[in-house]
Amino acid sequence: MFLPPTNIFWIAADLLQVVFFLILAEVIVSWAVMFGSVSPYKPWVRTLRKVTDPVLEPFRKMVPPHKLRGIDISPLIAIILIQILQGILTRLGSG
Repeated sequence: MFLPPTNIFWIAADLLQVVFFLILAEVIVSWAVMFGSVSPYKPWVRTLRKVTDPVLEPFRKMVPPHKLRGIDISPLIAIILIQILQGILTRLGSG
């Protein structure tokens, strides 16, 4: 749920919510690519990855997927961090 854009903290929390949804879309699309339902070469898939990779890449470096038998938990870590940051920003905005 988006907060009213009345202060900078809530605007930042709303931007993080958009990033959350983009990461969630990336997870779903990656599964669709893995099962062959979606081509990874479609422009919208490449655009989604260009947007989400800068957010996920630092977490992939911390916990490389090859160390977890190919399981990429970077979206999970990013989403947890986003939720924590949103809570902090919302409390600061309620001030």
